[in-house]
Amino acid sequence: MKQDDIQRLCQELNDAGYTAEITYGRVVVSPKVSREQSNITFRLMNQLFDKVRENRWVIHSNWGVHIPPYPDMRLPDLMIAPQDAEQYDDMHIFGDGALLVAEVCSKGTRSIDWDEKPLEYARAGVPLLLIVDPVTDPATVTLMHEPRKDLAVDDLREPYQRVSVVNAGETLRLPAPFDIDLNTGTLFA
Repeated sequence: MKQDDIQRLCQELNDAGYTAEITYGRVVVSPKVSREQSNITFRLMNQLFDKVRENRWVIHSNWGVHIPPYPDMRLPDLMIAPQDAEQYDDMHIFGDGALLVAEVCSKGTRSIDWDEKPLEYARAGVPLLLIVDPVTDPATVTLMHEPRKDLAVDDLREPYQRVSVVNAGETLRLPAPFDIDLNTGTLFA
């Protein structure tokens, strides 16, 4: 299958309401988000909305991040980017153009959210990755920032130089350009 055909298939699946991503040239279709995931994403957006509006950024819940060196893409549960973020194509932006990417784990996506996406987002240059994990006990929120610049596709090093983990209910500080404290307890309410 040609790359254009793969991207077109992804677009058609996403338009039909599925979550279709491209990783290592393969189309990966994930289950639709659960009500819990949707509610957590909404509560996160609520905490970030004032900062987004103040800076005229955009919240995306269905736009992808280009993952180099291939024409791969991931569709985060939530992405915040400037309005003029540089696009890779009509379906996704370059990762270093995003301000923050968030993933909300489910039982079906947890291993991908933890084992694959941090390396891919770091390779793409995404500066802030937030992983909200209601599956673990206790529920946690993890912030990864300062992506390593020299990551290979199969790199085994920690992809982000700084990692902060808090349990549900604890405050998590989002660094610049956000400079806000997240109330993680409300994410899981």
